[in-house]
Amino acid sequence: MKEKWRHFTILLAVILPLLSIGTSVIADDGEDHDEEDRQEYYQEEDEDEDDNNEDEWDVPISEKQQIEFWNLWSRQPSNNPNKPLPISEPTEVPVIINQNKIVIYMIPQDGQILIPANEIAKAIGAKAAFYPYSEISVLSKGNIELIVKAGSNAVFENRFKTPMPIQAVAYENTVYLPISVAANAFGYRIKWNNTQKVMELQQIQ
Repeated sequence: MKEKWRHFTILLAVILPLLSIGTSVIADDGEDHDEEDRQEYYQEEDEDEDDNNEDEWDVPISEKQQIEFWNLWSRQPSNNPNKPLPISEPTEVPVIINQNKIVIYMIPQDGQILIPANEIAKAIGAKAAFYPYSEISVLSKGNIELIVKAGSNAVFENRFKTPMPIQAVAYENTVYLPISVAANAFGYRIKWNNTQKVMELQQIQ
């Protein structure tokens, strides 16, 4: 009888920790995994940069043949920081999208115009999620998804790492990214109406 009781005690000592581990895994399962899934792309990017200090996207602009326009996303690691922009300081800009007029706060920076991911998503009928810990914004609409992280000049377009003309920045609980990236990725052409001083986004048919 004592021998059976000793075996039962040992069995309990083995099973209880295993049950405890399983419970903790289930308890941790939640929205945090969404952020971890998005963060893993940028962690892989950081590891790649550690292996290769001379990242091809860090080549000086003067050595690049193609020049990026503020309203066209070429998906190349190029930029024209000296190109004139329609705005010269951070300000609210009227935007006409599909004949609807809204106002979006925009920031001119290094030849590009940055806009908040959550605002452009709302304007074009896309979904937006912001993960403050990793400073990542995710925009999705239909079969298109953009994952962009503050401090990176890469965006993951449908899980493919694609260069942006400049780095995204975190501000006001969202990520600001170039308007060309946000609009062109979802099928919108950008035009500046200098007469009315408004930005026009036209959906490409």
